[in-house]
Amino acid sequence: MNTTTFRRLLTSIALVAFTASPTLAGEMTWAELKPTVYGERQIASDDAVVKLETPYRASDDRQVPISVQAKLPGGASVKAVTIIIDENPMPVSLKIEPAQKRSDLWVSANMRFDGPSPVRAVVEADDGKLYMSEAYVKTLGLGACASPPVTSMEEAIATLGNMTLTPAPAPLAVTSLAAQHHRARLDIRHPNLTGLQMDQITLQYILPRYVEKIELVQGAQALARVEAGISLAENPSIAFDYIANGAAELTVTAKDTDDTVFTHKLPLNPGS
Repeated sequence: MNTTTFRRLLTSIALVAFTASPTLAGEMTWAELKPTVYGERQIASDDAVVKLETPYRASDDRQVPISVQAKLPGGASVKAVTIIIDENPMPVSLKIEPAQKRSDLWVSANMRFDGPSPVRAVVEADDGKLYMSEAYVKTLGLGACASPPVTSMEEAIATLGNMTLTPAPAPLAVTSLAAQHHRARLDIRHPNLTGLQMDQITLQYILPRYVEKIELVQGAQALARVEAGISLAENPSIAFDYIANGAAELTVTAKDTDDTVFTHKLPLNPGS
């Protein structure tokens, strides 16, 4: 999709959401989104299988923490966890696919919110079943997908693709798996430009450029694959859990929409 088509698509979606009431807009958006993403497949609403944690109201629309803990019953394995923000221009916001068979998975990320919106965490099991939990996040009205970048373009280019890996605290009230799983937070320096932001000096729209794929490899063992869009916040921060395999480092390969690839080997903290 070229830049012009991309902008027209985002503008059309935004106008539909803007002209409807908040409740009706949410209902219409999910009614249209669900068949686009999952077709006619049934999705079970189950807060026992999918625990979604969001703030009641965002303190900063540009950096809203969203956490998901999935625990599948009956020995099924997690195929994918997807975070959907209904009213964002690109609603399918983050998808993580574990490389190993796991009945449980935790992921957390800082997301942009273009306005108040329902949020959904959808867990797909390897037997084809889908489970969902949903919440509603109120926002400050910043229109974060169009908010100018906080980082200057000069600094963004100078630090583009830099990464750090640090231990992550357990953010959920229910963390029965914390004792057996390690948690880490990956921070990537990248402006994650949406294509809806305006340069405050030239008053021209800044071309979209955002991280769209991330691959995680623990030692020589594939750990997970992540897909993202413009909802992922500037300087993306993604936390995840993993089972240590004795490897001393994590290899992270990220690719953005300009086809720039960033690869770093980051030391794993056994206490993370």
